[in-house]
Amino acid sequence: MTETTDDNLVPKLQAEIAKLKEENNKLRASNRRWMRIAGTDSHTGLPNKVFFTTAMLPQAVSTANAEGQPLGALMMAPDRLGDHNAKYGRKGGDQIVKGVADFLSENVEGDEKLVHHDGANFILLVPNGDAPRVKRRSLTLRAKAMNRQFVCGADRISLTLSFGVVSRNPTPDGTNVVIKESVEGFLRHLEVALDKAKELGGDSTFQDPENEF
Repeated sequence: MTETTDDNLVPKLQAEIAKLKEENNKLRASNRRWMRIAGTDSHTGLPNKVFFTTAMLPQAVSTANAEGQPLGALMMAPDRLGDHNAKYGRKGGDQIVKGVADFLSENVEGDEKLVHHDGANFILLVPNGDAPRVKRRSLTLRAKAMNRQFVCGADRISLTLSFGVVSRNPTPDGTNVVIKESVEGFLRHLEVALDKAKELGGDSTFQDPENEF
């Protein structure tokens, strides 16, 4: 009978470990795919961009038009994330994104909806959100963020947020509406507004002056 030696056992164990790692990676990839299909971001647990653009926002625009109400939104992101990534690595950056998601989730009010749009960008959808209301929400969230510490690596750090603020007036009765175009316009205005807020140097709010799109 052949005797099993340590020299024979080690390669077998290494092969088994490698096989388990490969199967685990496949399972994680499969889970991420299903999370995307289900409309949920796996890192934050929030609705994702696909679900927002194909279901949530079109429904919100349609409802706002039907009820004759404005629809507001904030697009926000932490400032200086690149600096934190450089200091703490990708893991630190991921911790910041998750921390911001948790912070924003704790501060959702009423019928607002929070979405992880992409990267470090989040959107808060504010039904019946006229321009003054959505701007006030941005100022409140900015102030609260400054009083909170976020985990990053082995440290707890302070963050500031920048906000792009948009409010869309309902389409007048009798006007034909192409929801897809309204959704694309809404997203475009949000992205431009956030870019302008960042150009102001961070910890800023930029409110889009347009409300007919």
